[in-house]
Formats: sequence, structure tokens, C-alpha cells
Amino acid sequence: METIPVTLLFSDGVTHHLQATKGEKLLDVAAGAGLTLLTDCSNGQCGTCAANCVSGSLELDDYDPSVLPDDEREDGAVLCCVSRVLEPAVIELPYDSSEASAEEAPTQRGRVNAIERIAEETVRLEVDVAEPVHFLPGQYVRMLLPGQTQWRSYSMANESGQTRLVFYVRIVPGGMFSNWLTTEAAPGVEIEVSAPRGSFFLRNDDRPRLFVAGGTGLAPFLAMLRAVGNGTYSTTPTRLLVGVRTGQHLFATEEIEAIKRENPQLQVQYAAESAVVQGCHEGYATDLIAQIEVDPRTQVYLCGPPPMVEAGRDAAAKAGLRRGDVLCERFA
Repeated sequence: METIPVTLLFSDGVTHHLQATKGEKLLDVAAGAGLTLLTDCSNGQCGTCAANCVSGSLELDDYDPSVLPDDEREDGAVLCCVSRVLEPAVIELPYDSSEASAEEAPTQRGRVNAIERIAEETVRLEVDVAEPVHFLPGQYVRMLLPGQTQWRSYSMANESGQTRLVFYVRIVPGGMFSNWLTTEAAPGVEIEVSAPRGSFFLRNDDRPRLFVAGGTGLAPFLAMLRAVGNGTYSTTPTRLLVGVRTGQHLFATEEIEAIKRENPQLQVQYAAESAVVQGCHEGYATDLIAQIEVDPRTQVYLCGPPPMVEAGRDAAAKAGLRRGDVLCERFA
């Protein structure tokens, strides 16, 4: 059987030369060589597995175009989870080879401590685990519900190194995790919790930061701000823009105000699409980017639904910021 050469280039300089059969999925090619490429949804819906095809080309199965816009696709960007090998190709991956070569970290049992409806469509979920979870602020864990086979991913809002994990979950009608939260979840119920994952995390440098959150995309930024507040990460001028559908969807405002009192370099602005409350911009959080003076050294962090993330990327570009200085985490 004819084989096709595929080369994987990792950010630490490590190169793997693999052989694929025509039409074989890239993830399967890597797995056959003992490599586990970073991925999450496995169906082109989240962007976790984004990479760059720098030579040759890959055929992509169906995917969400808001996760991989056409202009990026034309520049060689691919989603590994839906990529198939048809010709010799070289793929550049934005992480170290150790992240692909290591065995999957073990999961641990978690136990629900508390569930609280804190805003329109939003629940605060606390899960206790036996071993402290050490993570880079902004990362997420996957959770598996009793009797289920499909994992769901949520970012931690708490500090790293804790045995109590805090999540903010949007209630989606008909959603598996949402149905569980509203009908079955209760203190004491056990769930499976993975090791931390994800390449969306706070960089520890002295550059100004712009955080833009859509809805429950606020969760990873709370973890980031806590890491800055406890001295783990550098304190630099930081602006947080929070966007929600209505004023009733706002949450964690008291928590943010407490963080502001401890970090005088933090500025916060809110935006709501409708039912605007006092002190809130009417519209989108991404609208506010054009209204502020942005230092050209600013690093932008965007977390929210794909349309919000793309609007943020466009606004950052119009503000004169480099595409490479914009870090994104998209969720459905």
C-alpha cells in the first residue's frame, strides 16, 4: 500500500516524520506513531487543535467556519481533528513535543459541593477533588457525568493548586450538562474530572493586557486575575471588558470589584446587548475596543462564543494590534 510522508514540527524544535495512507485522518496518523495531538471536541467546533500546514495541503472534513475563518484557512491554518492526508505535508504545531508524547494524565473523582443559580442562564458549580489541581490560569478540565460517555470542558475560575474547583456554566436548553445541572446534580454527587488542558492561558510578562469575555467566558479571566493578585504573575495595566446578552446575565460583579480594590491597575467595563443596567455600555464588549486607547504592546485575550471572538480579533486589528498578540478561546 502506498504511503504518504507527513512531517510534524513542534514549537520546541522536535520533528516527527510519519507515514500515512491516503485519506487517513491526521490524528490517527499521529496516534499510530505514539503521539497524542492536542484536541478536545474532535469535530471541528472548538479550535483547540489548530495548527498550520506550511507545506503541501490537507483536506478538511466539515468544521465550524467561525472557528477557522476562510482567510486563516487560505493562509494554511488547519484543524487537526478534521484533517485528512492526501499528499505530502508539513504541519507546524504551536506547542512542545512533550505535550503530544506524554501519556494522558490520570483523572480523579470529583464531588459536587454546591450549585447556585447566580444570573440569567448561569450556574455557579463547585466541585471538590482529593488532589490539588495545578493549572495555568485560563486552562480548563473535562468532566464526565455519571452514566455518560461524552466529556464536557469548562474553565476554572478559582486559583491554581486548590482542591475546590469553581466553574460558571451557561444553561443551554437541551444541553446534556445543562440538563444534569438542573435536574440531577446535587451536593455529594460524583463526577470524573480530567487533568488540566488547553493552550489558552495567561502569559507571564510585563506587557499590558486586554481581556475580553463573552458570557461565561469570564471564568478563565477570574482565574488569571487571581493569579496576578496573589503575586504568581506580573502586575501590568489590565483592562477587562465583559459582554452579556442582557443586564440580567451579568454575574460575579462583586467578585470583580473585590479584585479591583486589590489591583489598582485593573480597569473594568461592562456591555449588554439589551436591558442595559446602570454603568453598562449598550452593545457588545468588542465595541469598546475602538473606544479605548490601546498600547501597541498590548496582548489581547478573547474568550467567548465564536462570533464574539472573531469580532474581537477584527477590532484588535483595527486598533493596530498584531494578529500574533491575540490569544483566543472559543466555545459553543
